[in-house]
Amino acid sequence: MTDVVLIFPYFDDGRSKIFKFPPLGIGYIASYLRENGYSVKIIDCTFMSWEEAVHEARAAKPRVVGIYSMLSMVRTALRFGAELRDDCELLVAGGPMPSAYPQKFLGVFDVVVQGEGEETMLEIMKALDGEMRMEDVKGIHIAGRALETLPIARIANGGGPIFTGRRPLIKNLDKLPFPARDLYNNKAYKEYYRRNYGYTITSMIASRGCPFSCDFCWRPDYGRVYRVRSPENIVDEMEEIVYGFGYERIWFADELFIANKRHVLRICEEIKRRGLKTLWECLARVDLMDWEVARAMREAGCHKIIFGLESGDDRVLKLMNKRITVNQSRKAVEMAVKAGIKVGAFFILGYPGETNETMLNTIRFASSLPLDYFSMTVPYPLPGTGLYEKVKDRMISEEWEKPMHGYDHRLLFKHDFTIEKLRYGMWMAKTRARLRKRLGPLYHILKPWELYTEHKFRRMQ
Repeated sequence: MTDVVLIFPYFDDGRSKIFKFPPLGIGYIASYLRENGYSVKIIDCTFMSWEEAVHEARAAKPRVVGIYSMLSMVRTALRFGAELRDDCELLVAGGPMPSAYPQKFLGVFDVVVQGEGEETMLEIMKALDGEMRMEDVKGIHIAGRALETLPIARIANGGGPIFTGRRPLIKNLDKLPFPARDLYNNKAYKEYYRRNYGYTITSMIASRGCPFSCDFCWRPDYGRVYRVRSPENIVDEMEEIVYGFGYERIWFADELFIANKRHVLRICEEIKRRGLKTLWECLARVDLMDWEVARAMREAGCHKIIFGLESGDDRVLKLMNKRITVNQSRKAVEMAVKAGIKVGAFFILGYPGETNETMLNTIRFASSLPLDYFSMTVPYPLPGTGLYEKVKDRMISEEWEKPMHGYDHRLLFKHDFTIEKLRYGMWMAKTRARLRKRLGPLYHILKPWELYTEHKFRRMQ
């Protein structure tokens, strides 16, 4: 019998070479539970079939099944819950979507965790073992079989689900053990990256939260409370990844790696002090990038930075509450490239309030920058964001499983422009960027083609 089985319900459809990383969230929970004496199994469905995943879960004979869900996994998480409900004592849901919308899961799950899960899952296990009361575990919604164990006098709402109150965020992230990487299918991840990219890479995080409030950003787990690990603790994990598990590169999956300049410089110094030779990548903001940071990061092995540029129009950036300017974006990209770092970028085309000209500004801007690559999507109004509040009366779908491949986007709300027009705009930006790289100084000969495609774009509905 296994105390806890933790499931990451993402099944790769094989349609494209997207970046795939092991689930750090349940990896942290697994290591924290193991540190406290519980046996844990992780089922990462990325390289599995549905039948294989269900079979492994049942074969583990779990006391508790915990299922993670983000926006793109709701249906699969609920399906897993229904399938495995009779195979365990307690069924638990956690992750971004259960944190934001627990009611979506309370009909199937016994417990829904809201917020960080390490301490909460440990206390759930203690409650199951009779060491504490389930209703004293902060940060959970109690329903189903868990609710039935509570004294009748303590059941609120006529027997309906109860919430135990918010759990404070973990202040000292250094006290958490590193994710249980030995429970991931490292061989499959390495083979995937070698086959598609020629190197191996895995993810880690140096901080939690983000101090900014972009209009479209959805952060039900950590919010704006920004917490960092010590540089020594971070580099310890980097060494474990490189020397212990044999990965060649590291992706920092932080919401914002460079939020604190002094902290970033200390991390870079620690990497150089130890002589750790590995390439790494991260997310950054253009207004926090300066030459000192860019140079230090490059000297410490930073291979690529990805900026959330989002738009090439200052008015639209204000609508997004990005608190940056187009000029800052261009300077930051050029500065990073000058330092020897490859740069990627994210853009959103068709934000509420856009016009033909603002979108064309973004298309021109994205295709003119010295970027290694960029992605461009339509706006996805996620629940709880300012963007959602702007368009909630125009929503035409509650399906949050946004497409992740190529131009296979769709609109979830009634838009001023058609999806065909927005897809054409994305094609324009990508094609211009590709031709600019290929032709170099000769690109100017395509000016008539640029004018034609812009004319066509304006005429489209």
